Amino acid sequence: MPKQSSLFAQFIQIETRDPVWEWHIPSDRLFLSSGAVTQLRLQDNIPHSMKEFLTHCPLEGLSSYLESVEKVLNGSQGPHLELIYPLDNLMVRAQMLVLQRDIFGRGSILVGSLTVIDKQTFGPVVVPVMDAPPQTQTADSFTDASRLLLALNAASDGLWDWDTSTNAIYFSPRYFSMLGYDNDAFPHVAESWISKVHPDDFENIISEQMKIIQTAAYGDNFECTYRMLRGDGAWAWILSRGYVTHRDASGKATRLVGLHTDVSASQGDRARLEDLVRNDALTGLRSRAYYGMTVERLEQQKVRPVSIIFCDMDGLKLVNDHLGHPEGSKMLCQAALILRHSLCAVDCIARMGGDEFVAILPECLPEQLTVAIERINKAFEEYNTDPDNIPIRMSIGSACAEDMETSLADLLVTADRDMLRVKHLGRASWRAHIKNWIEMHTDKTVQLEDARYM
Repeated sequence: MPKQSSLFAQFIQIETRDPVWEWHIPSDRLFLSSGAVTQLRLQDNIPHSMKEFLTHCPLEGLSSYLESVEKVLNGSQGPHLELIYPLDNLMVRAQMLVLQRDIFGRGSILVGSLTVIDKQTFGPVVVPVMDAPPQTQTADSFTDASRLLLALNAASDGLWDWDTSTNAIYFSPRYFSMLGYDNDAFPHVAESWISKVHPDDFENIISEQMKIIQTAAYGDNFECTYRMLRGDGAWAWILSRGYVTHRDASGKATRLVGLHTDVSASQGDRARLEDLVRNDALTGLRSRAYYGMTVERLEQQKVRPVSIIFCDMDGLKLVNDHLGHPEGSKMLCQAALILRHSLCAVDCIARMGGDEFVAILPECLPEQLTVAIERINKAFEEYNTDPDNIPIRMSIGSACAEDMETSLADLLVTADRDMLRVKHLGRASWRAHIKNWIEMHTDKTVQLEDARYM
């Protein structure tokens, strides 16, 4: 059984040459093994509390370090953590594990192992037991440093440590389990990682990281998201964060360290969010936001000619008020379907809100625009020949910009004005037509003199 006094380490052996440590949070007692003291060059000033230990961490790295540790202590990130942080003139790769929590669930004893990874200061220390097969251990079984190292190394996100001078990369056990590989299928060389990057992401990801390796002009750290091939053949979205720890006299990076995190789930959430932003939930047409993105792209690419068709559904409020909003929604969806079938697949057709629709037609000249509008009107006329269908009429306006002198924002205003002109000409007769249809198919009476329809 472990000792109960916080004056003594309960889970590690202080005299071991393995670089391990133990922290008792309530008393802030920190125990460093002989191996940890030696590797960290702390023989002349051994810290006995975390407060003393953190005085060796540069201020610029202290905030992120404390934030990561706090997530482990409060349980929001699970009991394990693997991270890299600066300590004096060293870079340290540390793994830690919460072994005890108080009655409130907050970590009270934290243990860990560490490795100095700046090659210019120390060669990387690899403890052989780290490559041993995983074993299940209980807290009481942590009576020697080797078992402790084994448990810690099996945890956290995928850590990598790349020595570019030899092209050797250390991949943590968690790295392999995250992607579904083993040592044989994923050798400790850069090609193992490079060969698994998705072809569509390869150029951006690999070339940019190689630039960082070649010169400090591109900075010493990076963060990017891309796809990697899993062992089961599926693609995983990976958040990659890396940092150059040392460069040679020519400025070329000789050591990089970092973490790979599987963000496939969050990437899926992002894709669903983008889908909601880009598409109208009711009709399936593009959204107003997507229309805006299309306009921005066409302006940046200086595409001309561009035509715009502005459509407004007549009589929708009559239908909503007398037949119900579900029927009005069906009309909107039917109108969207007719518009989609009447225009080219490359055209952006968006529901701008309510009963307004806009189609933007790149490379469309005035004569082609006329043909497109005739095709739309004919499609609605054919739909309305069925007496059982609630009649749908779209007031359609249009405009064409043949050169860059007219912006697409101004073009939309022109098309809107043209639509209002058409709507004014046919509004009264079409409202009467919808009134007659509603009264013929229901027992309702429609009062067009109602102020709502004026």
